[in-house]
Formats: sequence, C-alpha cells, structure tokens
Amino acid sequence: MRSYNGSSNTAYTAKRTRLATPSLPFRPLTPAALAPYYFSGLKGRTYHDTTRNASVSIRDMNWNPPGNRIACALSDKLVRVWNPDKPEIRMSTELKGHTAPVSAVAWDPTHSDMLASCSIDTSVRFWDYRIKSCMGVVTTGGENIALAWHPDGETVAVATKVHSIRRGRKGKLIVALQDDKLHFISVLTRTITATNSLPTSVHSLIFSNSGDTLLLSTAEGRVLLYDFPSLTPSHSIDAHASAALCLELDQRGVHLAVGGSDAVVGIWDTSEWICTRTLRGMEAPVKSVSFSYDGSYICAGSDEKESHDIQIVSLHKHV
Repeated sequence: MRSYNGSSNTAYTAKRTRLATPSLPFRPLTPAALAPYYFSGLKGRTYHDTTRNASVSIRDMNWNPPGNRIACALSDKLVRVWNPDKPEIRMSTELKGHTAPVSAVAWDPTHSDMLASCSIDTSVRFWDYRIKSCMGVVTTGGENIALAWHPDGETVAVATKVHSIRRGRKGKLIVALQDDKLHFISVLTRTITATNSLPTSVHSLIFSNSGDTLLLSTAEGRVLLYDFPSLTPSHSIDAHASAALCLELDQRGVHLAVGGSDAVVGIWDTSEWICTRTLRGMEAPVKSVSFSYDGSYICAGSDEKESHDIQIVSLHKHV
C-alpha cells in the first residue's frame, strides 16, 4: 500500500455511489420539542465490575449484531461480554488469553456469538463466547492497535505498529523506528493472507457498509479511503488539525463521523465529502463515536483523568 494525497475525479465519483445506501427507508421524524416526552422516563443501567482493580479501563466496546450482548476490551488483558438484561458481574463472561492490554474487539457480522480481539501482545484471538473458548490465534508480530470485521464475515483487518531500534557500535541509540502495517486475516483458515505498509500511524479503521471500501483514521488527522480488496487509494479528507482517533459511518453511508484529539467531532457528507457540521463541547479527546440505527443521533465519548464525557446530539431539527 502506498501513501495517498488526493483523489481523481473518477475515483471521487465512484466513491460517492458506494458509501451511500439510499435503498434504506427513512424513519418519520418527530419534532425535537417532544423529545422529553419520549426520553424522560428512560433510566440508565450501570454495570459494576467489582472483581477488578479500580484503575482498569475499557479500551473498546462493541455490540453484537442482534444487540443482545456487548463485548468490552479491558486494560487488564481481559475481554468481558455482558448481557444487557443481567448487569450482575457473575452473569458476564470472561475471555482470557491475552497477555497484555486488549486494544479492540469486533463481532462477526454474520454470527451473533463469535468475536475477535486484538492486543498489544501481538496476537489476534477469535472467540466463541458461549463456551468461553479461544477458537484460534494469529500473531501479527507487532502491537495491534485496531481491527475491523468485513461485512461478509470472511476477513478481519488489523492495524499494527512495530517498533525497532538501531544502535551504533558502542550500543548507543541512533534512531527508534516505527513501522505501521495493515494485515488481513482469513477467518476460515485463521492465517494472514496479506500485509501492507501504511503511510502513517492509524488509530482506527472500519469497512463501509457494503464492504468495498476501507476507511482509516490517522495520527495526522486525515481519513484515508481505499478500495477493497484491491487496496487502491480512492480518496482522503483532512478531518482534523491533530490526530483523528475514531470514525464511524451511519447505517445508510450518508454521513461519516470523525472524532479527534482536538475534542471535536466532524460530520462529513459522503456524497460531496464536505464537513457539514462540527460538534464541540467535549473537554477531552474524542475516543469513540456511534450513530443511532437510523442516523438521527450521534453519540460521542471521551475519557481522560479529569474528564469523562458522553454527549448525544441530534443531527436534525427533528428527532
């Protein structure tokens, strides 16, 4: 994979038709003034992990396709799967095997009980949470940062960084190098089928809803788009002045949300690749973004020592 700094008009036009899914129906919207009527009676539910140290943090979390289980990647080397209807810790499932903090988790989009996790211990693990069993391990040779499961369920993409140090004759440090890689893993054989060099460090990656585009958020604040499986660069956007930490498409592929270390979320129109709105008000880097099922709401979260914020914002005058 080579670095990419722009896109041709041909690639740009093709990309517009791929990301959007206009066939999905739009839900009738209710005036925003009536929101308290619908939401005032709702209450949050807290899930307490009383068995772990208070310093343990959640690195990533992901709902399974039916929405009846949620997996959490934890800094204490565990993957924990929760049943939303049973908040007691004894009713959750611990998946053990990683030897370092878990970076990310992703569910198989074609199977409600299978998931994958990656860690800075260089491993990617495939799990069947029903039997608390690791079904396979793939070693990438570097610190795994993020992963995404292709919509067809056959491929997992993993972003990895490898540190190397060069020393002189007397053992003095000359330079520390970082090599960023993108690996593709076959779910069937649990082997790496392709490895590509990345032009910069990646914080997160997702596939488009159709699976024919791979999107990566980078440390430079850009979002890179590649055709899949050819990995031909197709477009890029300058999403943030600093690092772009997370990104997500809505269910129709009409909007792309990108959260950055500047505590801002940018909402991009994928038909013209124009930033139509910025969401401000967070007090720390935005580390997670998520759309509601119909794209009417977006939720953004940040987690710093002095700031633990979650904001839910309507993208319309109606909700």
